[in-house]
Amino acid sequence: MRAPLALPSGAELARAGRAVPSNGARRPRAAARLGTLRFPWVLGMLVLHVVLGGVFKQSGTIATAHALGTLLVGLYWAVRGRPMFQLACWSMYAAGAEVLWRMTGANLIWEYGKYAVSLVLFIRVFRGGLRAIYWTPVIYFFLLMPAVVPTLLGYYSPQGFEDTRKLLSFNLSGPLSLMVCSLFFARVGLTGLRTQRLLTWMVIPIGGIAGAILLGLTSLEHLEFGRGSSLIASGGFGPNQVSAVLGIGAFFATLLALEPRLDARLRALFLGVALWFAAHAALSFSRTGIYLFGAGLAVALPFSSIRNLLRLQTLLVVAVAIAAGLVTWAFLMRYTEGMIGERFSSTSLTRRDLIARQDLALWEQHFILGAGVGGSSIAHTEGTGGRIGAHTEYTRLLAEHGLLGAMATLLLLAMAARPLFTMPLGFTKGALVGACGMTLLWMAASAMRNAAPGLLIGLAAARICRPRRQVRRRPVQTTARAPLASRRLPLARSQTGGE
Repeated sequence: MRAPLALPSGAELARAGRAVPSNGARRPRAAARLGTLRFPWVLGMLVLHVVLGGVFKQSGTIATAHALGTLLVGLYWAVRGRPMFQLACWSMYAAGAEVLWRMTGANLIWEYGKYAVSLVLFIRVFRGGLRAIYWTPVIYFFLLMPAVVPTLLGYYSPQGFEDTRKLLSFNLSGPLSLMVCSLFFARVGLTGLRTQRLLTWMVIPIGGIAGAILLGLTSLEHLEFGRGSSLIASGGFGPNQVSAVLGIGAFFATLLALEPRLDARLRALFLGVALWFAAHAALSFSRTGIYLFGAGLAVALPFSSIRNLLRLQTLLVVAVAIAAGLVTWAFLMRYTEGMIGERFSSTSLTRRDLIARQDLALWEQHFILGAGVGGSSIAHTEGTGGRIGAHTEYTRLLAEHGLLGAMATLLLLAMAARPLFTMPLGFTKGALVGACGMTLLWMAASAMRNAAPGLLIGLAAARICRPRRQVRRRPVQTTARAPLASRRLPLARSQTGGE
């Protein structure tokens, strides 16, 4: 009597080209991973972080716990080797929450956001192996290392070791985060759906910033505006940084609102969020955020899918956005008694031109090797009332690093331009090109004071990949004379004599 025909395992069926039977247990989880964003989840997360923004404003201890908890989650995922895309979403969230932690008084070191993102992503890159390395950001960072020598020798640290540490940390933590983020994202593949999730994970914590500011404004009976930036309308923190992050959030939310593949309710939600963020960015009286928002859209839209942008639904969204924007501007004009119009019509560079000229003058004196890390801050002392860090990253690189800084600048621009040559037209290319263009403008106005610039330039290193198509599974035939033998699948040991 012949032994019964043994069924092959799933791995054997896969090697033979057959579909592997499934009991359906994993299908819902896979669908959740690969599906589009869901309205209840996005709305719930935004509301939660708006509330958290108000809570953090009342208690810096809770804000500190949230920041440390975010870092611990990232470290746990990195050490355990969780998927790269999961860590990518975490990094977008941490960079978006950095200003929220600062403005609510979290007890953290000043460069916490940049170091947290760099540490977590470096651990994940190291755990994945260093066999394939994207060398451009590595060369960029090491071109900046010779300028560390004069700083360590005490040329620009009259107050000793602590001053030296601050100079190095303030000026090199940004380039460090850019290098690590580029190495990480070079191993991340993006699709349109993944890009939507990445943008959403940065928009969510920025909602906490807007919530904290709104809570402060509603508690005031009257607020007077002048011709300069408003600290009160920025939540009590630096208007320049708050406005810049809000501008990024408005840009990402607008791109999501223009995406026709999203649910209509989600598009309406993101459109409202974009208007809210843009209104707060303008109300801070810091022009950076609105300029970044406009520059990002101007760069991103030509590289997006023109077919999607010309759809009737998208054109209606654009019309509604323009109308709502005009109404919002009219309200802000009335709320500020016309001062906001005067502020945004001003062409003053608020001494940034003076600081940039001092950087260039310092470069002339130290043309080859530069003045050393921190030398730019010393040069800004005269005429600015004290030591002031560089606002323009490009002139700082020239002043402190000389010709090596000029080479590093060219590599920086090459990394930012990478999506132009490696990605086809579509949502992902538009988002990455717009983010890089916006970041390059940010670095011209505020250098690399936050984690977002290094992260967004690093995001340009990601590669495009096509989403996996789900294969319809068919039941395996188990009847007599099944075509298993004809496909030369291995049989049970009882049939082959235990060979």
